[in-house]
Amino acid sequence: MVQGLSFLSIAYDETDPRSLHRQRLPEIQRYRFRELIRRVWNSSPFYSKMMKKLGLAADDFHDLSDLQRFPFTTKDDLRLNSYPYGGDFLSVPLRRIAWWHMTSGSTGVPTVGAYTREDVRTWSRLMARCLKTAGVTSSDIVANGYGYGLFTGGMGFHLGCQYAGSRVIPWGSGRSEALARALKDFKATVFTGTPSFQLLVSETLSRLGISPDDLSLRLSIPGAEVMTAPMLDRIESGFALDKRGGGARVIYGLTEAMGPGVAQECPDDHHSGMHIWTDHFIAEIVKPDSDEVLGFGEEGELVITTLTKKAMPLIRYRTRDITSLSETEDEIPFPRISLIKGRIDDVIFFKGAKIFPSAVHEAVLSFPEVGEFQIVIDKTRAFHSFKLKVETKEPSEELASRIASAVASVSFVTPEVEFVPYGSLPRYEGKARREIVME
Repeated sequence: MVQGLSFLSIAYDETDPRSLHRQRLPEIQRYRFRELIRRVWNSSPFYSKMMKKLGLAADDFHDLSDLQRFPFTTKDDLRLNSYPYGGDFLSVPLRRIAWWHMTSGSTGVPTVGAYTREDVRTWSRLMARCLKTAGVTSSDIVANGYGYGLFTGGMGFHLGCQYAGSRVIPWGSGRSEALARALKDFKATVFTGTPSFQLLVSETLSRLGISPDDLSLRLSIPGAEVMTAPMLDRIESGFALDKRGGGARVIYGLTEAMGPGVAQECPDDHHSGMHIWTDHFIAEIVKPDSDEVLGFGEEGELVITTLTKKAMPLIRYRTRDITSLSETEDEIPFPRISLIKGRIDDVIFFKGAKIFPSAVHEAVLSFPEVGEFQIVIDKTRAFHSFKLKVETKEPSEELASRIASAVASVSFVTPEVEFVPYGSLPRYEGKARREIVME
């Protein structure tokens, strides 16, 4: 039975992406939205104070269109008001909290995510839905390469595997050589982890003399960092996923919303987008530098409202992730967001141009001769420089010129291309950071 909806007689399996009829979705959203507003009015110190300051009351919100009466919630709001435990965002007594996850805090105070036991069950069901959407079944053996601990990835996938009925190897990130052998020996059929870690493992297989044809992998579920179609193509070919009728299926999430489990690519999406679970999350796209809400197909910043989180609900949270929203084109009734283009915070300003690292990544990785690469921008000198360090076994002036032209076509800046020995640049077992900006 849908959580809190027994009187509506709307029952569906929340782990099954196809069990909900799309005509029922607006009804579920409206009910959960009204419940959310009542909950934060009564129990969230942060939101109740905000509403009173604006002269708003819970009874002022009747439909989803009323959501835009709420101001945005930002990461700075969380940094200032959620640490520790959940702070003023915490909407339940501390005794009801089951556990916490949080960001690394590399840019300041960590962003906290608190979970009640009910939140954990909701998260587990959504992760199971993602796995089923990607094509995972109870017959699969999942090698979980996401980090366990404060990072949401490892635990989220582990919970989802339990709900989906699949078997799981709780590997975590790291130990790529041992993992390469384990993938073969355990006959794992699904590999989860950041795309950078998956590419490292693929490279390790080659170094160890293990052919992808010796594996049983058919699915990859990469996430937790921005990725491009060429990167996904490399994962698919590196593990020979297409030979087994599978492929790479991108997952999306963020600590603030729940963790992974917000959106998932299905086999029909072909890396063009991911279904976003709008029975649990309201998605808006807004102009990054304003409050203007954009329409379907328009690219902007993703804003998330969590409809069913109990410990720390968030209303109109600005994710800083750049994407677009569109209607579904397949039998899964939920709308889609495009693959994340990048984060607003990651945009590099260089000589008046905006450089999206993901666009550079896509251009560089479109060349099969290229291994790893690094973007180095130096603004400390009188003449700013934009250099690409590129690994290749086939260096040539002609290749350097083609790479420079491809990058210039997407960034409007022509980089200097420097070839470096294969294997000399960093590899990543977690989230990659291929950009160095010196200011």
